[in-house]
Amino acid sequence: MPKVLIATRTFGKYSQEPLELLRKYSFEILIYEKEVLPETLGDVDALIVGTPKVTRDILANSNLKIIAKHGVGVDNIDLKAATELGIPVTVTPGANTESVAELTIGLIFVLARNIVSTHIELFQEHSWHGNVGIEIYGKVLGLVGFGAIAREVNKRAACLGMKVIAYDPYVPAKEIQNAGAKPAILEEVLQLSDFVSIHVPLTEETKGLIGEKELRQMKRSAFLINTARGGIVDEEALATALKEGWISGAALDVFSQEPPNFDSPLFGCNNLVTTPHMGAHTIEAVYRMNIMAAQAVIDFFQGRIPKHVVNQEVLSKLLKAKGSSL
Repeated sequence: MPKVLIATRTFGKYSQEPLELLRKYSFEILIYEKEVLPETLGDVDALIVGTPKVTRDILANSNLKIIAKHGVGVDNIDLKAATELGIPVTVTPGANTESVAELTIGLIFVLARNIVSTHIELFQEHSWHGNVGIEIYGKVLGLVGFGAIAREVNKRAACLGMKVIAYDPYVPAKEIQNAGAKPAILEEVLQLSDFVSIHVPLTEETKGLIGEKELRQMKRSAFLINTARGGIVDEEALATALKEGWISGAALDVFSQEPPNFDSPLFGCNNLVTTPHMGAHTIEAVYRMNIMAAQAVIDFFQGRIPKHVVNQEVLSKLLKAKGSSL
């Protein structure tokens, strides 16, 4: 009976169906709820993981045959080490697309109308003050990255009457135009947008993509939104930008360290709105991620090549071992 370790707190939380699916195929299920994985995973055969880091040492001291990421970002997994060890790593693309896109739009409204600070003044301080916001109709939304989530944000923003421009060096300009947005270089997105929303993965190329130079290029009246990954934005530079008025405000669902360091200067900025990396945390998205991750593990142990393997270098080895073909 293969053992699967589940290291994500939302697996099976809102529906027992994903757990029942694994049991149907005779998996022994181990639940792990701590933020840090143990140094050795013993005789565990499969890992379904959310945000805990999967290091080279953990992989080297494990019996893992497959890792199923509960989400799409694999920056918490040592992908190079997994590949060297012949361990396929799968993701759940599309499972949380609508949920993250909707949170992004929600944060635009929150920033535009000062909803959080107004709520605190009225509900906690019992203070009835006027609070002037801005309309989002006719405003420019700049998208940094134009993948699946950004495209859903684009659709919703267009319905709200926003003008959308997008930067993505890996997406043809014609494709961006066909989606109803205007292609632009990064400098144009920063300089022209009233709202700048980040939608790129965290890689060596995108780490610190938005720093002091980029923040200074934005309008003083503009807002920054990040629902992608924390390391993409230089948090010290952002704190300075918020305190010194380089930009009007920001909303962060993600941080370079999670949970964040609450001594960070970011938490002294009154024009910052924060949420606890909850972009994918809807009942619908969690269910889809649960099922897709479970199915990847099942497929592997049923002798099938799992869908959405990110380190495809291991596929030839898997095909040879299983005597099958794609």
